[in-house]
Amino acid sequence: EQRFEYRIGEQGVASGDFRAESIYFLLTARFYDGDPSNNYHNRDRYKAGDPHWRGDFKGLIAKIDYIKDLGFTAIWVTPPVENRSGLDYHGYHAYDFYRVDPRLESPGAGYREFIQAAHAKGLKVIQDVVLNHSSQYGLRGKTWIDRLPVKYYVPAGSSQGLINNGPYQGNLGDYASANRCDDDNPVAPDWYKARCQSDPAGTQPLVDPKTGATVPSAGYNPNRFFGIDAQTLDPAWYHLDGFMSGGDWESPLALQRKHMAGDCIDLATGNQNVKDYLNGAIRQYLDMGVDAIRIDTLKHIERDELLTYVHDWQAHKPGLFVFGENLVKGTGWGSELANDNASAVIRPWWYTRTTPNPADPRAGGDSGLSVLDFSLFSTFRDNVTRGSFGGVGGIFAMDWVYGDATKLITFFQNHDVGPDNDFKYRYGGEEGNAAMTYNLLWTARGIPTLYYGEEVMFQAGKPQDIDGATMTVDQTGRAYYGEVLDNPATPSHPLYQHIKRLNQIRKAVPALQKAPMSQVNEWSSGISFVRDLSAQGSYAAVGLAASSAQQINLSGLKNGTYTDAVTGASQNVSNGSLSFAVPAYSARVWVLNGPGKV
Repeated sequence: EQRFEYRIGEQGVASGDFRAESIYFLLTARFYDGDPSNNYHNRDRYKAGDPHWRGDFKGLIAKIDYIKDLGFTAIWVTPPVENRSGLDYHGYHAYDFYRVDPRLESPGAGYREFIQAAHAKGLKVIQDVVLNHSSQYGLRGKTWIDRLPVKYYVPAGSSQGLINNGPYQGNLGDYASANRCDDDNPVAPDWYKARCQSDPAGTQPLVDPKTGATVPSAGYNPNRFFGIDAQTLDPAWYHLDGFMSGGDWESPLALQRKHMAGDCIDLATGNQNVKDYLNGAIRQYLDMGVDAIRIDTLKHIERDELLTYVHDWQAHKPGLFVFGENLVKGTGWGSELANDNASAVIRPWWYTRTTPNPADPRAGGDSGLSVLDFSLFSTFRDNVTRGSFGGVGGIFAMDWVYGDATKLITFFQNHDVGPDNDFKYRYGGEEGNAAMTYNLLWTARGIPTLYYGEEVMFQAGKPQDIDGATMTVDQTGRAYYGEVLDNPATPSHPLYQHIKRLNQIRKAVPALQKAPMSQVNEWSSGISFVRDLSAQGSYAAVGLAASSAQQINLSGLKNGTYTDAVTGASQNVSNGSLSFAVPAYSARVWVLNGPGKV
């Protein structure tokens, strides 16, 4: 701990250089079904023929070449650890951090084998990690959360045995368990464990030790089966501050001590036993070969506390790249720096810095942690989706607030948000506007990330997540992708080919990977900038057009011969000036002593 404090306080810890990569992000359980025998239906939002747990590592191994053909060099997978909840297919409701969920593994094709297969193809693996919370079932072998077995739940007006919901026949207990038990936690009380080892029909009377009432009983308090009494949680493992509501989402104390939802129970991440448990698990996956870590729900853990985790992992695996999700619906600089409704201490840039002063980013160095670029993303509903770059230049002008803006993770959409007015839907607009967005993300600073299916406008316009009481996962942006992967016409989609070529160009020009942006000039209809990595022999001048063709004139450039990586055209610059035309929705990447047309 003393060593980490010194490094944080003096100069920070430089995170690993992941900037040469481009990332493909997918939900493992929804990508490709390589082994139907491990498929599983959650009890919530059941849909016949579409198991929530449908994809697996065997399927992902089979489709690595698809991701490689697109030109991506890293695969970001949702949390692979064992989950528990009524709707846990996505991996964000951890129950056992030390065990890979068996619904994702097959004999000879588990998580370890997937990592090995990815490495054999030259691709890196990014593991998604949730530190902030566990599932509503506690942590296997560590702490149990008081509730009644789900199989004894009977809705009002019904009677036990009448459930008719696909594999959930008779009751809502786990159909894959011989005794219909969702919770095999060895630290549960004896009465609970006894019922998990018997009575699959859920008909033998059970006295609720909390109230003295007997179940099954139609209409009996659903909270005793599905809810959480925050005051009864084990303080060694959990915060006891209740559930978030209203203005809590902009309050640092509430964000970091209250539970987000009934299946996201806030871990006491400051306790040493919690740190030991979580860090031990992460080290296990790093030893398995994981190359980088993405942290979920970043602002729900206080920065300095979170950095103790990050630096523990980086001490275990030097050079480890770590980035996190700090979701803001706005530019998100914080009230100390801009007109914002909350302090910078819960904003993305704060987590990339070591400054103790939220009004002075430069008072500290690079924390060793990067973030998803929500500030850039949050402009997209008002600019690129409408064929304009308006406002993008102002975001790049604030790059100085980050520890290192060239390590930001840039994106157009993901499993939670989209570039629409509600930040809720997959992009469903013009393909040309998507293409110009990718032109920006692949040539500007940061590490570009694509969410599965963007390359073919998959589920365009659909909600990213379930919306409403009756929606099922197949109606959302998280729909199963296997049919697309099996379609031989998929690689012919124009956006697929567009992204593939952008990956080729970025790979061929190191300045596009690692250099900061300079000479940024944005005028809504276009944007130009320089990526200067002269110290490593790479220098590029970039011009992008929005929805109309642009004539771009640059000055102050290095002299020499430039070749456009897009067209192969060449120009000699002797007075620092370069002029060129860019068609609508297109890009020109002029590289000093460049490789030619890529």
